[in-house]
Amino acid sequence: MINETSSVVSKLLDDQNTWLAMKILMFGITPAISIFGFAGNILSIIVLVKHGMSKCSNILLVILAFCNIIYLVSFNNVPKIIYEAVWNHEYVGYSKSTCDALFILFTIFILCDYTFGLMGMTLPMLITVERLVVIFFPFKFKQLLTPTRTWLTIVCVCFYWLSIFVYSSFWQVLDYSFDSTRNISLGLFKKSTFYNDNPESVATIQNLMVYTSIIIPPIFTVSGCIVISIHIQMASVKRKKMTSSMRSTNRTTKTLLAVCAVYCVTSAVLSLPLYIPAEYASYALTDEAPSNVGKLFYELANIVGCIQSSSDFIVYIGLNKQFRDTLRQLFAFSFHRLIYGFHRV
Repeated sequence: MINETSSVVSKLLDDQNTWLAMKILMFGITPAISIFGFAGNILSIIVLVKHGMSKCSNILLVILAFCNIIYLVSFNNVPKIIYEAVWNHEYVGYSKSTCDALFILFTIFILCDYTFGLMGMTLPMLITVERLVVIFFPFKFKQLLTPTRTWLTIVCVCFYWLSIFVYSSFWQVLDYSFDSTRNISLGLFKKSTFYNDNPESVATIQNLMVYTSIIIPPIFTVSGCIVISIHIQMASVKRKKMTSSMRSTNRTTKTLLAVCAVYCVTSAVLSLPLYIPAEYASYALTDEAPSNVGKLFYELANIVGCIQSSSDFIVYIGLNKQFRDTLRQLFAFSFHRLIYGFHRV
């Protein structure tokens, strides 16, 4: 029975079917989600900036939206799509100079992809910290949380992730060769000599990346969300005695809590490769000779990442009346300007 199941899976996930599935995912589903996410994050930034950047929560949400935009654009970069989907994990028939240019662009986009993508996975932890301070230090949080300190923290987080991925960009090189049997040139990504000669430092960086992106931030965020939820329930008992300022803080907290909740769910899915054998799941399709199951899991995980980076706008629309009202006013203003310009012409 097990052999029959394995045989069926092997037939379903042969090279041709896997490549077809990769094309559907990379040319259809992920770009569609990313386009929606790109537009949603742009609108989110416009509305949040209009609400004012004096609030630390708005600063964090604007930077989160900015990170989402960079991630969505970098993830859908052309050199990666050519390598992973068009030519099925290789560059075929290109000159060496073209392959070198594609590899350099690939490396730059991947640097932005992972730096801002994982920075976006770190920010919900900072959002949770901000809400905990607001809730438990209601009369001191304005002194504890200032825009300057918030921006400084964001810069430190950005520098941390950027330094890690600048270092890891030296782990991979382009191997250009000519396949005489197929009579074509091939460009393949392989582990560099630097990677092979420094196994301990590579392992340290990899563990650091995993712990500071998909282990510590989600655990902290989940714990913080539980504490915040309990506090909201307790506060609801005293709702009639709350001032308008406290009600506003509570609404903001619920919106941020929903953002963190979506993040926690998607992070749980993205953490699955930690518990699945490497042959079935990987965080990088550029690993040498990944299995077909690994290729599909990698792409499905990327879809989850794109959903995570595209969902905040929906949360704002659904839970934040002030956001909806401002967005409606912006659309109405743009429509009136368009009609006015049309009549002038």
